[in-house]
Amino acid sequence: RILSLMHRALADGGEAHIADYGAQTTPLMRWLFRHTVQSLDGRENTQPNADGVLPGLMRQAGFREVEERAKIPTPTGSISIYWCAA
Repeated sequence: RILSLMHRALADGGEAHIADYGAQTTPLMRWLFRHTVQSLDGRENTQPNADGVLPGLMRQAGFREVEERAKIPTPTGSISIYWCAA
């Protein structure tokens, strides 16, 4: 719902930049994510992030272009920086 509201709020040609936990693609990042974020927030709430569902949700919300522009390793797992165009 939030992504749909973001899309509606943007003018045609507008863009959004989103930073969130994305797909955890290396063994180390998966381990860190599992033992920090998931142990605190619960696996059910956080597994979609670890599986990388956010780009698909952005497209479902109406964003016509979605790109992962960066993946930043952190002590709790990797953070993905997404760019999407309305």
